[in-house]
Amino acid sequence: MAKSGNDVELKGYDIRPTGLKPRYPAGFRCSPLTSLYASWIDVDGTRRSEPHSGVDGGRLGDPILAPGPGVVRAVWRANWGWGDEGALLIKHSPNDLNLHTQAQFYYSEFDHLKYSELQDMRPGQAIKRGDRLAHVYRPGGNPEYLPEVHWEVWEIGGEDKLRWARNHFDGAYWINDSARLIDPLYLLSRNAPLQADRDVIITPYQQRKDYAHFQGFTYILPCHSEY
Repeated sequence: MAKSGNDVELKGYDIRPTGLKPRYPAGFRCSPLTSLYASWIDVDGTRRSEPHSGVDGGRLGDPILAPGPGVVRAVWRANWGWGDEGALLIKHSPNDLNLHTQAQFYYSEFDHLKYSELQDMRPGQAIKRGDRLAHVYRPGGNPEYLPEVHWEVWEIGGEDKLRWARNHFDGAYWINDSARLIDPLYLLSRNAPLQADRDVIITPYQQRKDYAHFQGFTYILPCHSEY
């Protein structure tokens, strides 16, 4: 595992700032992240009403790629106040990610998707690193909002158990009593040394590359070689 100092600080449990920032690799043009974890700044540059629980990114129609191997944990219709949309939860084990950690599992949640792209997925379905999960859409499919995928990463310290509730928009959401939010950039930083300025060197997913010993996550958005 890459050596990177205080892991508790770098994980940013429960939406605490980590200082981690993406550095896109030389020789690639990457669809960017547009709002970072624990940030108060939204994708359009305006101030949020609360700190950001994940990262946002992408351009309309970009493929969203699985950051690591895992299984589909849940697919559902969500509503966070912008309109009905699709949501996807993937479960990763530390073994999937070649990590030695006390966490039992990690969850990747993807929001602001088209439900029609997800409706044929089933819990337990195997996911490979780099699989195309869906495409970048808009919150609630509402054209008033800029395109983005919202990606949250949760560290699960106990059982892989979900219960479901409804928010005041009548949207479904899951609860796991041992789940704690962490900065997605933390798991994007596991395979390469973290830079002194806390820049995380983004690793694009590349077809036909061997990831058998890769640690952590690869990037969820497309990067195109400039050569």
